[in-house]
Amino acid sequence: MNNQLNMLDATFLYVETRRSPMHIAGLQILDIPRDKRRVFFEELKRHIAARAPSVAFMTRRLVTSPLDLDHPHWHTVDRLDIDHHVQRVLLPKPGSIAQMEQTVARLHAEPLDRSKPLWQYYLIEGVEGTKAAWYTKMHHACIDGVAGQTLLDIFGNPTPDDSPIRERAADVAAPGTIERWTRAFTDSALQPMKSFVTATEALRSVGRLARRALDGETFGAYALRVPRTRFNCVVGAQRSFTVGTLALSEVKAVGKTQDCKVNDVFLAVCAGGLRKYLDDLNELPAEPLIAGVPLSLREAGDQSLSNQVTMLLASLETHRTDPLARLTAIRDSALTGKAIAAATHRAMPQDMHVLGMPIAMRWGMASMEALRVADALPPPMNLIISNVPGPRHEVFIHGARMLTHYPVSAPAHGNALNITVQSYQDRLDFGITACRNALPDGAKLRDDMLSAWHELKTLALPATDTTTAVEREEFERQRSAA
Repeated sequence: MNNQLNMLDATFLYVETRRSPMHIAGLQILDIPRDKRRVFFEELKRHIAARAPSVAFMTRRLVTSPLDLDHPHWHTVDRLDIDHHVQRVLLPKPGSIAQMEQTVARLHAEPLDRSKPLWQYYLIEGVEGTKAAWYTKMHHACIDGVAGQTLLDIFGNPTPDDSPIRERAADVAAPGTIERWTRAFTDSALQPMKSFVTATEALRSVGRLARRALDGETFGAYALRVPRTRFNCVVGAQRSFTVGTLALSEVKAVGKTQDCKVNDVFLAVCAGGLRKYLDDLNELPAEPLIAGVPLSLREAGDQSLSNQVTMLLASLETHRTDPLARLTAIRDSALTGKAIAAATHRAMPQDMHVLGMPIAMRWGMASMEALRVADALPPPMNLIISNVPGPRHEVFIHGARMLTHYPVSAPAHGNALNITVQSYQDRLDFGITACRNALPDGAKLRDDMLSAWHELKTLALPATDTTTAVEREEFERQRSAA
């Protein structure tokens, strides 16, 4: 069994610094049954401990290659320290959503301990009095957003009954020192043969792009200059985090009127919010903001826990004043981005072995951080906006009803703002995760996004009362927080 990380997964380890940790997380508000509240944490800890061995990365730690010459290996731990991996936090009264957000921002700023399996879960108690939040942090080297949804099938259940315990993942041991030395040199020696395949595909990609140019087709956001914003900077060590919710059924209804998909509408909501936020600061660029949008390469039914993703560029059309015109232009830009990503993603290697790559990438990232290169180089994009499909059915975590499904993402040097949305039943729960220096007032951006959504919805569905229970709940939360 090959238990070595591939290049794509390992890259998230190499680019990580103390100021830029590379983990992602989920945040579910739980409605715990009254009779379980006093014992829920200890029972939940046993629930996780019993099921964690069925998830490979949850019982494995990293073992580095000698002298960091090649990618690290996984090694099954002798004993899982469940008290380290599952902890609890009590919010001070009144336990508002804003306090929960601040607590998550603090926890999310802390890197994971690489001497242990790369995950930590926290039960944040006292949310809105009797509820709790379940914050689940995992390193991006282990998992991507789509793969993370698989964990809900392992730890959650469509009914209050507990999910069954699955078969334990196979134990793996890192090869011995001599074998790791041998593998490092052998893999590097064989790399030119593997690179030939990648180079061949790269030539094909160039041919596809050339045909696109000859046919007079647009290159969308790829042909635009990316303006510099406050979000294109070296990130600090602190995070800001804010949550919001849209109604999925209403987003679909708006999209239908303009022949747009859910992701197009959400991009337009982000664009409208960012336009207002930056305009209020007198920082709105004349050129449109450009978003990096992760695009899953995962085959249907693939539940493996690894990174299978590429990135497309889409213009957010923030220079346009008309929300409907902005939406359709975003749709067209996203379609172009998908076409270009489809034409080129095979040229991007998922795995590569070059002697000293880990050292070189770590040294390079540390140097770029120290020299604040991201403050000077032209940004490749202004921010990252992700859309991850979640469960359409109700989910229970050890008998507690899951009320929300907020994502918590990873800002990075040069892209200090990351907005991710996840669906759950009729909800689109989004999380705004940012460097605190770049976005100290995430709640304002969230409110600006919600205002942009109401404006867009009113224009697209003028004759319909579209206020949903989801949005009324969101309004009441904002009012109580204020």
